[in-house]
Amino acid sequence: MRHAFSFPEGIREALKNHIEKAVSGIDMKRYHQEPAYTSALARSLEGTVYQGEDGYVKIESTIVSDRGPHLAEKRFGADLSITASISYRNQEIRKAILIQSKIGRIDELSPSRKKTLKDQVQKMRNHTRSPKVMEIPVENGQRRPKIIRGQKILANESYRSYELSDYFVNRILTTFDGDTRRNFVNAVQEANSHS
Repeated sequence: MRHAFSFPEGIREALKNHIEKAVSGIDMKRYHQEPAYTSALARSLEGTVYQGEDGYVKIESTIVSDRGPHLAEKRFGADLSITASISYRNQEIRKAILIQSKIGRIDELSPSRKKTLKDQVQKMRNHTRSPKVMEIPVENGQRRPKIIRGQKILANESYRSYELSDYFVNRILTTFDGDTRRNFVNAVQEANSHS
């Protein structure tokens, strides 16, 4: 089922500012490796972005476990899941998105790392129709996470990357992206999910 919410500019701006603050607040010298950076970003993204008469926007992030007996990352192929709970004018929706993150630019990955990424995207695709890849290049001395459609990478097609704040405002807030199946949303929020 497709939904498309059209939020007032003030709410869109609040979300954009929230994401930009989360990104700029991470010191890349302290979190220079991919798992550490992804965990720090997940924590920074968490929170209620807006709550008012028109509704609310809440973001929850889960780091997918890559250690322990259940190895949810091995099953889902993702490093991170993001769940957006959105309410606007008496309409409510809850959607989850699976993301595999990579430090640097995707087009600069070695052939072996690119193959590994495609395998991870395929695993995500086995669970949701719209897997995402987050490339994390450095621009002007700061890491700038960008979102790419996983299907494009699987198909070896040219792709466009979206600044994380633009992606949240244009694809998550509008609820164009994400999976609403309750079992899926609940499963990916469990860091050690094995259901």
